Amino acid sequence: MTGSVPVLHPQHPVLVAAPDVQARGTDLRGALIVGVDLGEVDLVWEQVDATDAVFARCPMSDATERMLRDAGATILHRLEGIEFEPFRTTLYSYAELSAGYVEGRPETALDARIGAVSTRMGPADVLARGIHDVCIEAALMRFLDEAGAPVVGIMGSHITPRGDSDYREVATLARRFTRDGFIVATGGGPGLMEAANLGAWLAPADDGALDEAFEILSTVPSYEPDPGAYVDRAIEVRQRWPQGATSLGVPTWIYVDEPFNQFATHIAKYFQNSIRENGLLAIAHAGIVYTPGGSGTLQELFTDAAQNEYTLYDVRSPMILMGAEYRSGRLTDATAALQKLAERGGWGRLVRVVDDADGAFESIRELLPSEVMPPRPALRRR
Repeated sequence: MTGSVPVLHPQHPVLVAAPDVQARGTDLRGALIVGVDLGEVDLVWEQVDATDAVFARCPMSDATERMLRDAGATILHRLEGIEFEPFRTTLYSYAELSAGYVEGRPETALDARIGAVSTRMGPADVLARGIHDVCIEAALMRFLDEAGAPVVGIMGSHITPRGDSDYREVATLARRFTRDGFIVATGGGPGLMEAANLGAWLAPADDGALDEAFEILSTVPSYEPDPGAYVDRAIEVRQRWPQGATSLGVPTWIYVDEPFNQFATHIAKYFQNSIRENGLLAIAHAGIVYTPGGSGTLQELFTDAAQNEYTLYDVRSPMILMGAEYRSGRLTDATAALQKLAERGGWGRLVRVVDDADGAFESIRELLPSEVMPPRPALRRR
């Protein structure tokens, strides 16, 4: 497949929303249909090819259910006693995950309430989490298809404080990518991930807005000492600049003590971290900028290398290592190993070490794969 729309794996589910069921007529093969009242769809179900289709939480008559099962479909009904909605048709929004939030108490938000039950091991809980992640994957593919813009990933440490120079540089880089027509994607957490989504959010504002936001946020630089104040400063920034540009966060509930960052407009939150990690790297067809980080960033670095080595997702994408740590600091061994692997595999030109945000931006633009739709310099608001 070419273009800006990636696949997470060769047989990712195709989410079919309510208006599309009628449009597809009798061909519903392989479709994932969620929350559609089939009694309101004008189709002769005896004539529908539903091979490998899944109908999740779709009201239907007993007769229709029998016909669809006989036609090769799977029928999933509502799961009882589950604190979250596993059958989703869209990504999460900030408003949804922050629902119920009481000032100064992050544990009151829906995001934290879901996290609190995310490790329960009852059969219904495990089943619900698996269904949820499949639906999120399908919703993510639909979002990227509709967005029609190349995705660039920015990876880095989750513990970098808000006043740090790396935080400022990453935010500035993400703002530049967003203004140039890319969709910025991150792991959706704090630290440098928050910085990237912040920069994207403030792309429509004047340049001085980012400096003002830094001043507000740096009064509570880290999450752990005072989680409530940390979240509240981000809310203050959102309220001051309420019209942010589109960016993507792909976090996981495995890190139950971390907040989702407040600046991603679209949030693909998973229960399974392994699915989330692979998917986040796979969708960044335009390339990934690796900023300083720890073991999580190194894991992403070499998972991305494996995807490039085996061309798992149709295109080999640039891997830009930004910062002195990759050139002459504690991450030089990782740099050398990656460069050796890439050279041996014939894609060495896609690995580049740069010193700063300017170098990262220019490298992504220069190395943008021909299969990827070029960015259009226009801001996408919520």
